[in-house]
Amino acid sequence: MNNTLTRWILCAALALAVLASPARAWGPEGHEIVADIAEHYLTPVAREKVKDLLGSKKLGDVEISSWPDIIRGTKEYEATYPGNGRWHYVDFNVSQRYDDNFELKLPGDGQDIVTQIGRWRDELAAPKASRKRKLDALRFLVHFAADLHQPLHCAYRYGDMGGNMIPVNSFSGRHYSFGPTTPMDYAPSIHSVWDEAMVNELMAGRRVRTVVRELRKDIAPDQMARWIKDPVFDWAVDSYWRARKEVYRWPNGESVPWKWARPGMDLTSENYIDARLPLVRGQLQKAGVRLAHLLNSALDPAYVPPTAPAPEPAETAK
Repeated sequence: MNNTLTRWILCAALALAVLASPARAWGPEGHEIVADIAEHYLTPVAREKVKDLLGSKKLGDVEISSWPDIIRGTKEYEATYPGNGRWHYVDFNVSQRYDDNFELKLPGDGQDIVTQIGRWRDELAAPKASRKRKLDALRFLVHFAADLHQPLHCAYRYGDMGGNMIPVNSFSGRHYSFGPTTPMDYAPSIHSVWDEAMVNELMAGRRVRTVVRELRKDIAPDQMARWIKDPVFDWAVDSYWRARKEVYRWPNGESVPWKWARPGMDLTSENYIDARLPLVRGQLQKAGVRLAHLLNSALDPAYVPPTAPAPEPAETAK
C-alpha cells in the first residue's frame, strides 16, 4: 500500500472519529502544525532519537500526531490504555467565582491531560521502556501537547462539556462553513468550531508548511524561554484563562449566550472569528515550542532549556 493511500485511509478514519466524538482538539491540520513547529526546535540528539522511533515518518504525519484520536474508543486500545478518552482534557470550571479563595486543582485520579503529559514524557525518557512503549509515548505526547492548548480542553461552563453543549447555528467563515441546514448528527458547537474550523480559517487555504513557516518566524527566543519556564499545570491554567476571557466572550467583552438547543450562536456576527484568530496563532505557537521542550528534555540528557534575558535594571533617579 503506497503512502498516499495509507494517509488517505487514516484521514478518513480520523474524520469518522471526529464526527463520532465531541472532543478532538485542533483537527489533523492543527496537530500537524504543532508537531512541525516542534520538530524545528529539536536538538540534534532528540531529533535522531525521534527518527529512530519513527523511521521515514515525521512527527506531523496524521498517524503520529493524530494517533490518539484515531485509536480513541477502539476495543484494542481501550484494553491496552483504559480510559484513554479522558486523557485529552482537564475540566476547570469557568463558572467558578474568581475571589481570594479561587484555586484550580487537578481531579486527582490521574486521568487528566496534565497528568498524562507528565506520564508519557517520563515513559519516553525511561531507558528500559520497550520500543513499542516509547513509540506510543511519543505519539501521546505529541498529541496531548497540542490538545492542552485548545482552550476548551481546559475549561467548561455550567456543565457544557467544554462548549460541546453550546450549539452554533451559523459559522460562515471564509474557508470553513456550516449553517442551519447542517445535519443534526454533526451537531456543530462552539467546541467543534475551536477544534477545527478556527484552524481552517487561520490556514486560509494555504499548505501546512506555509503556515508553519509563518508562525515560526514570529517566535522570538525570549518568548520561547518564557513559554517553557513554567510547569505543565501552569500551561493548562493559561489555556483556562484564555477560554474564560476570550473563547466564552464576544470581542466586546460580553459573555457568549448559553443555549441548550437550536437556534444556537451565530458566529458570523460580532467579528468573533477575526478577533480570535490571534489567539489561535499564539496557542499553536506555544504548543509547538513547549512540545519541543518536552521532547528535548525526555530524549537529550544534555539539553539545557533556553532562558530569558534578565530585565534591564531601572535607572536610579538623579
